[in-house]
Amino acid sequence: MTLLALEVPAGIYNHGTELDSAGRWRDGNFIRWQNGSVRPIGGWILRKSSVSTTAPRGMTAYTDQFDEPRIAVGTHNKLYSLNQGSAITDITPASLTTGIVDAQVNEGFGGSSFGLGYFGTPRSTTGVPEQVTTWSLDNFGQYLIACSSSDGKIYQWQNDLAANAVQLANAPVDNNAILVTDERFIFALGAGGNPQKIAWCDREGITTWSPATTNQAGDIELQTTGEIMAGLRVKDRALILTTRDAHSATYAGPPFVYSFDRIGTACGLVSRQAAVAVSDGAFWMGTAGFFQYDGSSVKEMSCEVLDYVFTDLNNAQRSKVCAIHNAQFGEVWWFYPSASSIEND
Repeated sequence: MTLLALEVPAGIYNHGTELDSAGRWRDGNFIRWQNGSVRPIGGWILRKSSVSTTAPRGMTAYTDQFDEPRIAVGTHNKLYSLNQGSAITDITPASLTTGIVDAQVNEGFGGSSFGLGYFGTPRSTTGVPEQVTTWSLDNFGQYLIACSSSDGKIYQWQNDLAANAVQLANAPVDNNAILVTDERFIFALGAGGNPQKIAWCDREGITTWSPATTNQAGDIELQTTGEIMAGLRVKDRALILTTRDAHSATYAGPPFVYSFDRIGTACGLVSRQAAVAVSDGAFWMGTAGFFQYDGSSVKEMSCEVLDYVFTDLNNAQRSKVCAIHNAQFGEVWWFYPSASSIEND
């Protein structure tokens, strides 16, 4: 009997019916492709088991002024620092407002899909929709800058193990997130409770937020119908993502300081943690697709598992979606809660 080689293309194709996937890999687990062949992804180890009883909702790594690598981790109600030996320090600000463990679904009028339920049955008057609490974490030089989406205040921690993070003087409150730009400004995103507003401090002056002719502090309200979700540093500019579109912020110097341009529409971000910066651009997950910014424009990415992901996503908990960049293998990973789970699984 003659044996025939099976030339199966690399990658999983799970878009449409099984017949559409003929001659392709349709499913897999813990695998990647290298040079066209399937390989195991390897494994992972537990870094620390006693940081918190609830899932982390934000994380960043940086090196402090003592040349010690640190990881900052935020949960719905705590902020921690881990050193290289995984020793935990609770640096939760004293004034931090406790956040939300699980997203709250709107059970009232307009809060579900059209056609569900019985005609004439009144909707509940309760159930205001709320996103899960996430942390926006960055470093200003050797210090940690942090903002919880439920708390809205901007904090700084100067790596003093005997002191907690403290609120940044004069900074806006009720913010959605923060970003430290390459030019060393802090952006407050959704500043002051305005979902379209960006405010920034003076250059190198993180406690100076009131614009004046003697400084470079400023603010702008983006021309968008969306809510500002997150900001990323990309080459020569900052990328601002909303629930509807994408904007770039380019440093122009005084008197305008930053110029803002809308660079993409119908490409809104699904959650505050669902985007990563990679080299000169960025990747993110939207509400019905995946998008790439290549340094000049935004493009929707072709995805061969699109149906699988978005028909299995728990939309009520989609604010938990998060992304990471696995630079060693040139990969971007998204973690999301499946339809049968309230946590990323």
